Amino acid sequence: MLNNDYLFTNIGIDSVGFHAPRNYLDLEELALKRQIDPNKFKKGLLLHEMRFPEIDEDIISIGLKAGYNALAKGNIDPKEIDAVFVGTETVTYAVKSVSNIFAELLGCSPNSMTQDVYNACAAGTLAIINAISLIEKDVINKALIINADISSYELGSPGEPTQGSGATAFVISKNPRVATFSKKFGKVSGNVNDFYRNANEINAQVPNGKYSVEAYLNFQLRAYDDLVANIGNFYADYYTFHAPYSKLALKCMQEIIYKRWIHDIKRVSNIDRDQIKDSIFQKLDSFLHNISVVPEYIYWKLKEKGFESSKLEKVSNWLISSVKGRALPQLRVPMNFGNLYSAALWAQIIYILENYARSNDTIYFGSYGSGATCISGLLKVKRPFKSVLENGPKIVDYINDKQRKSVKEYELIKTGVLKPQIHIGRVIEHELNEDRCFILHFCDEGCIIPNIPGLNYCPNGHSGYHEIIFPLYAVLNSKPILNPNINDLTYLRKGLVRVSPEAKRGNSLEYEMRRVVPENESAHKVIGLLNWAPIYVPAHNIYYI
Repeated sequence: MLNNDYLFTNIGIDSVGFHAPRNYLDLEELALKRQIDPNKFKKGLLLHEMRFPEIDEDIISIGLKAGYNALAKGNIDPKEIDAVFVGTETVTYAVKSVSNIFAELLGCSPNSMTQDVYNACAAGTLAIINAISLIEKDVINKALIINADISSYELGSPGEPTQGSGATAFVISKNPRVATFSKKFGKVSGNVNDFYRNANEINAQVPNGKYSVEAYLNFQLRAYDDLVANIGNFYADYYTFHAPYSKLALKCMQEIIYKRWIHDIKRVSNIDRDQIKDSIFQKLDSFLHNISVVPEYIYWKLKEKGFESSKLEKVSNWLISSVKGRALPQLRVPMNFGNLYSAALWAQIIYILENYARSNDTIYFGSYGSGATCISGLLKVKRPFKSVLENGPKIVDYINDKQRKSVKEYELIKTGVLKPQIHIGRVIEHELNEDRCFILHFCDEGCIIPNIPGLNYCPNGHSGYHEIIFPLYAVLNSKPILNPNINDLTYLRKGLVRVSPEAKRGNSLEYEMRRVVPENESAHKVIGLLNWAPIYVPAHNIYYI
């Protein structure tokens, strides 16, 4: 293969992280509950499971752990990070940036640039491109990009089985260890009414599913064409696309094969309409039908054109390997997690890097955001990437580490009927924790306050300033007790912490941040200020430490 280094910059991914809620719903169970043929989900959408958050999990909970994992995998000092950008469409505040919250919780440099990027599912890609540009101009040195989303549709709606939840994180820098970005990108945008979510609503709307699919494919192809126009024809070892559901990403691969690669097939095969080997097409059709990779009409279109028999075996094998090896493996992510919105594309890329990529491999990506915009580009895998990615946890661990919920439990959580129970207890550092921790500052009443000279007091007028160290992994050292007052966070200054209701004394626990919703959340002054508090949950990944 020809050297393609000239296509790439020296800026790229230095480390990666991922996190997702443990709750999952089996889509066959959902289909039966909704009186739908399960094959419509399993074969029609190529989806098997979907992840959804616990009662008090949100994008702060999910994104924090993804960001922490990216810093830990790369052994990166948070103080080296001088920019924190967040890609999301799950808006937490109308004005305040959640990137500031992540920067504080992760201990990043106080001289950081922070920004939230909202542009539907392309938000994460745009955040990455912002970081690349600022690093190139020496405005910043090292950026942490966190893409976190919770996709939500109405119960019983066509979009319900495509829901998902998760977060990715990337450290972007010069001379990265994992992968570099292409110097140029393909880009296309337009005013398209294919998907929207009204202000102050949780559930998204898709006015016309067929039109939405057509918009997605149209923009993906045009972004692909624009990249070719900018850099010329290119070869990629993997093709990744934003995946609202797995089958749609494969339809995109189908369109590229038929509408863009067909000319290459013609060149290598010297088409002879009079000589066709039906057995080859039967073999090809059988393979693709069994794994539901590409709709059959591609093959009938090729068959109609006819191929020289001596070249047909080569062409069919090439087509199979192109789809199977380059587009299929990473779709295990949307199959098991659902639509991760801004993290959907980038979780697939992490999965490729963790399981399949080799040094010098090239990865193509097509990032689509409804409304609509699409950005395409290339990544080139660097030689030291395995030294970073060998550290856990990996996406495959999250695929295996999960907690099945029934449709009834899912509906109670989604509709907000269930409320979190607040249990508190005392924890000690786990013997294998190795001093890894989060440091937060609170007033006497439990409000999180910044560690900034001149501003390190509670704006609600509460007294006290406490610095509390929370180990990443801990052991519950007391019997948990119920704290009936959800607004009472004074236990923090007493050396107690919130713990999962199912935790037992002696259990290994892991630190998380969960939302604490006060009784009057709309009040101007509320206990907790930013409405998140540490919680310790069972440490299913303790073997990674």
